[in-house]
Amino acid sequence: MNSTQGDGRWPSQIARRYPWLKEGRAAQWTAAFLTWLFIVGIFMVTLFSHRVNLTAGDLAPRTITAPYGVIDFAQTARARREAMAAQARVYLTRPHALSQQKKKTRADFAYILALSEDTAAPLAERESAITNEIPISMPRSVWTTVLSLSPSTLSQLQQDALVTLSSVMGNGGVRNSSVGLQEAKSFVARLTQQETPSPSLRLFLTDLTQSLVVPNTYLNRQATARQRNLAAAKVPLVKILKGEVVVQQGQTVTPADMEVLRQLGLVNQGWDIGPVLGSMVFVTAMVAIIAGYFWFLRRRLIDSWRVSAMTGLILVVAVAAADALSGVPGLSYLVVPTTAIMVTALIDSGLGLVVAGIVALSTAVLTGADINVALVSFFGAVAGVFGTSRLSQRYDILRAGLLVALVNLLALLGLDLMQGASLLQAQVWQYLVWAVVDGFVASILAMGSIPLLEGPFGVVTAVKLIELSNPNQPLLRKLLVEAPGTYHHSIMVGNLAEAAAEAVGGNSLLARVGAYYHDIGKSKRPYFFVDNQFGAENPHDRLAPTLSAIIISSHVKDGIELSREYRVPEPIVNFIREHHGTTLIRFFYEKARDQEGDDAVPESDFRYDGPKPRSKETAIVMLADASEATVRTLKNPNPPTIEQVVRRLIKERLEDGQLDESNLTLKELDTIARTFTRVLTGVFHQRIEYPDRVLKEMERSKNNGNRGGKSPRLVRRVGGGRPPGGPGDPR
Repeated sequence: MNSTQGDGRWPSQIARRYPWLKEGRAAQWTAAFLTWLFIVGIFMVTLFSHRVNLTAGDLAPRTITAPYGVIDFAQTARARREAMAAQARVYLTRPHALSQQKKKTRADFAYILALSEDTAAPLAERESAITNEIPISMPRSVWTTVLSLSPSTLSQLQQDALVTLSSVMGNGGVRNSSVGLQEAKSFVARLTQQETPSPSLRLFLTDLTQSLVVPNTYLNRQATARQRNLAAAKVPLVKILKGEVVVQQGQTVTPADMEVLRQLGLVNQGWDIGPVLGSMVFVTAMVAIIAGYFWFLRRRLIDSWRVSAMTGLILVVAVAAADALSGVPGLSYLVVPTTAIMVTALIDSGLGLVVAGIVALSTAVLTGADINVALVSFFGAVAGVFGTSRLSQRYDILRAGLLVALVNLLALLGLDLMQGASLLQAQVWQYLVWAVVDGFVASILAMGSIPLLEGPFGVVTAVKLIELSNPNQPLLRKLLVEAPGTYHHSIMVGNLAEAAAEAVGGNSLLARVGAYYHDIGKSKRPYFFVDNQFGAENPHDRLAPTLSAIIISSHVKDGIELSREYRVPEPIVNFIREHHGTTLIRFFYEKARDQEGDDAVPESDFRYDGPKPRSKETAIVMLADASEATVRTLKNPNPPTIEQVVRRLIKERLEDGQLDESNLTLKELDTIARTFTRVLTGVFHQRIEYPDRVLKEMERSKNNGNRGGKSPRLVRRVGGGRPPGGPGDPR
């Protein structure tokens, strides 16, 4: 049976399948774990530190205020129940019920009239028949009286019954309930008391009309429920605001108070695993989002333990600061923009946006800040990221602070207006002023904190790059004094690299500054390099090709040593280390082959130690270095020749594998070639060749001390016509 136990290849197999587990990332995992651990600790300390031992009926040992805003669900539910109870029921009236009962009334009276006129039938039979037809409980004597009435009297009684029935069933209807029916019958009795003076006839009219009254109004349960739900929805949430007193010292704690304290998490329930697990899960999500950003969008950053450690440190300090400042409402909008500006300036603008969102939400959860605070802080942080994404000098961060202040003001003002806050209230303007002040303070804090992290973590910000590009930097002054030719060459390479990096979306400032320092090692032995010989004797003419190759390649090692001595940041050292990659020192290699034979000279002895360029910027500097040096040697540097040379050099580096690790695409290489050609053409443009007779005339004019001498027509023909600014000047 096959088994992987004892097979030393399994770590590499896992690393191939799960690249994020590969060796060399222990520091990143450690930074992530420590970040997670510290933030979980902050959450747990905050959640448990405010708890008190209380039960309903106890006296409050101290005045307890809400550490953050919370909804009082018990009071809200009670207010909504009251609103629902106050909402009247909705009834549905059946319009045809009254007309049907009127029709039945007429039919009953028609039957009574028919029996009263049938004198041939015995009275007892007629009374029995009417009792069966109209089942109302009345004494026989009343029926005897009714059957003896004249048609006109019966017609009047019918009219009275119809009017009473209309009054009872038509005035709001009769509700379909025992209470509603009983109220309707009582109303009938009150109305019929006034219709006739005869007690027997009043009894007959009352009982008959009451028997005809039926419910015609029914409860609409769905509409009633809908109206009550609408009434409940209009009841605003009962909120316990941040800083509001929940229980006064010495006050008896009620069950309602206990419910509020539980919602605030202020009741000590012993060891509660819920907040612990919740903190762990929530912080795990925070760290996972940042790790996901690194892995999916900025994978090159994940290889740097410094970036991981610095991100974790900033995140921990931001959460701790937000927790510590939660009791100062005026500083609510300070932490998130400061964090976003620092992350953008030190690491990456995209990461600044991600961290801004995470810190805004996490501090809102941790401190219970109002959602307005989280939204305004996040909007201000986004503005800070935009304002810091392109720095040209350190004071540009203050401009980002101005942008943060403006966005804070607009966001908070908009939220206040949407929520109906009155602009006449002093508290509203107080918070608006604090939002503006926090924007400026955020930029000042960030500007003061960034240098504290640049050195220890070896990070090169845009501001640091600008400082490194200053010609008064000691290392650049050393290069200028001791190797002026190399200095001029480095400036030219910097211009090429900056333009090319800008064209392909790279870090143009980093490429330019890296180019300034890439040949700094030549200052140690300047006269061994053709840049600094200025026509003097070439010392390599007296040296063996192998020794010359060693001297030439040593300028990389010398440059690294000088950069360490002068504390040049590591990203700039990468340009020194990688700008030649593992290319072949071809001149001395061919010279050695001519002297010793093709097979006697190993090519590896004449290659630089490398490594190959591992970023777009270092690869661009490699190509710019070779292009500028080669084009400088051309006798006729016209645009086609320059482009041919540039493309040939790029092709050679590509075929030699020097660009394999740089992530440059073929399309980008074509863009670089066109950019180099354009810049180099502008530098090495052809001068106008004047005819011999023109040169002689110019020399004679110089000797005569005037511009044109004796040939003004010749001057006009060569130089243009009239003096600038005179009549007819096309400008």
